[in-house]
Amino acid sequence: VGTAGAMTRALRLLAITTSAIASGAEAVLIDRLAAARARGWQVRSLRPDGTAVATLIENAGVAGDHIDVLGLPDQRTPAALAATAQRYHRASKAIRSAASTADVVLVNNLLALPALRLARIDAPTCWFVHDVVVKHRYRLVARAGAGAFDHALAVSRPAALFPESLGLPTTVIWNGARWPVEPARPSSGPPVVGINGLLTPWKGQRVLLEAAGGLRSDVVIELMGGSPPRDDSYGRKLEQVAAASGMGDRVRFLGHVADPLERMRSWTLAVSASTDPEAGPLSVLEAMSLGRPVVATDHGGARALLHDLGTLVPPGDGEALVGAINALLDDRERRNALGCRSRARVEERYQLDQSIETMLDTLEALALPDEATQ
Repeated sequence: VGTAGAMTRALRLLAITTSAIASGAEAVLIDRLAAARARGWQVRSLRPDGTAVATLIENAGVAGDHIDVLGLPDQRTPAALAATAQRYHRASKAIRSAASTADVVLVNNLLALPALRLARIDAPTCWFVHDVVVKHRYRLVARAGAGAFDHALAVSRPAALFPESLGLPTTVIWNGARWPVEPARPSSGPPVVGINGLLTPWKGQRVLLEAAGGLRSDVVIELMGGSPPRDDSYGRKLEQVAAASGMGDRVRFLGHVADPLERMRSWTLAVSASTDPEAGPLSVLEAMSLGRPVVATDHGGARALLHDLGTLVPPGDGEALVGAINALLDDRERRNALGCRSRARVEERYQLDQSIETMLDTLEALALPDEATQ
C-alpha cells in the first residue's frame, strides 16, 4: 500500500489524543490508525484511560499508555491554574517517554500542543488540525505550542488558515466519506429533518428547535448523537425547548446510534446548524454520500463543501434555517438534483480511502524522507 513497500522497516507512529469525548475528530483519527496498522506500521497511542476514546482506540487494535485529559481551567483561580499546569507537566513527561522510539508523532488535539512543546522531543511532529481556530483563547493555546511542530495536516482549507498564519507548513487533506455506499431511497412517510452531532451548544440544535414552530406541520425532527457529560444540562434544555415548540413527539432524541448512515437513509434532508465554524464536517459528507441534500450554516468547512451543492444560511438564524428547510421540502425536484450532485462530488473528491492513503503517505514522507522516496 502506498510507498510502504520501499521501506526497510516498519514506520513507528505515536498518536496522541487528550480528549475524553468520542467526537468526529477521534473517529477520523481512529480510522487512520487502523489503516496505518494495515499498512504494517507499528502504532502506539497516548490517550486518557477509562474513556470512550481509549476503548475505541483499543478496539482498533492499537496499544496505548495513559495521558491526562488536557483543557483550559474553568476558573482562573491559583488552585485551578496550578492543577492545569501539573496536568500539562505530567502529559509532557508521558509524551517524552512514549516518543523516544517513534519515527513520527501525530497530535490530534489543539489543547495538547503546549504539552508537546514542554516535552522537547526529537521525532518529527505533526498537528492533525480538526478545527477552524477562531476563538481567542484557543489561538493563544495554539501559538504557545505551535513552535514545537514540524508540520500540520488540516482536514479542510478553512482549517488550514490558522496554522498557516503561524508559519507552520500545512498540507490540506480533506476528510472523506465511506465509498461506495448505496444511496438513500425516497420515503413514503412524513418528511424527516435530521442533525447528526453531539448534543453540545455550538452544534446549534437549539437554534433549530427554537424556530421549529415555523416548519411544515408534517415535519419530524431527529437529533442523533449523545450528550457529553459536561453538556448534560444542554441536552435537558433541548428536551424542554422541544416540548415548548408544540411539535410533541415529532422531535426525536436518538442518542448514540451504532449505524448512523443507516438511520440517515430515512431522512429527507440533513441539517448542520453549528454556530461556530466546523472544519470538515463528517455529518455533511455522510449525508452527501447518501444523496441527501443539506441545509448548513454559512461558514467553515460546510461552506466549502456546499457552496454549489446545498443551501447555506447565517449562523444562529433560526428563521432563515427553517425557511431554507421548508423551501427544500416543497421542491422534490431540487432535492433530488442536489442529492445526485452531492453523491457525484463525494465520488470525485471526498472518498475516505483516498483521504487516508494520502495522509499516511504524507506522514511517511515526513518521518522517513529518504526511505519514502526510494
